[in-house]
Amino acid sequence: MLYEERVESRPFQAIMLFSILAMLTSLYATYRAGEGFGIALAITAGVSLLLLDVMAIRIEIDERELRIRGVLGLVVRKTVPIENIEGFRVGEGWTSCYGTIHFNLPARSCVTIHQKKGWTVSFTTNNPEEVARALTTLGVPREP
Repeated sequence: MLYEERVESRPFQAIMLFSILAMLTSLYATYRAGEGFGIALAITAGVSLLLLDVMAIRIEIDERELRIRGVLGLVVRKTVPIENIEGFRVGEGWTSCYGTIHFNLPARSCVTIHQKKGWTVSFTTNNPEEVARALTTLGVPREP
């Protein structure tokens, strides 16, 4: 493993946990009312899994690929083979990058990956120079 990082935002996580707590409260109220509990349970479970998955992202770079995953890796996940990366760009600030597929949490900076085949992928990171060093070590050119 050349590089590994977990990007998370405590305020964002608090909002997500509060949202899950609100849904569980609503689920209990639905149970007490005695109507529509099955539908409410299915929706609460699905949305809770989605919210848990987007609470943080994990970035991993090894010799073969770049992997971006959420906490659970159910919905938030993308793998880019190193040989498919045409180049990358490091942006200043976490809002300065955009890609067709974008993984965005508050962080110091962001990185945009341009693929030879496929969509542009961007993600935020707190260690942009470490990501750049790992990609450059693997022979991926840095774009100006």
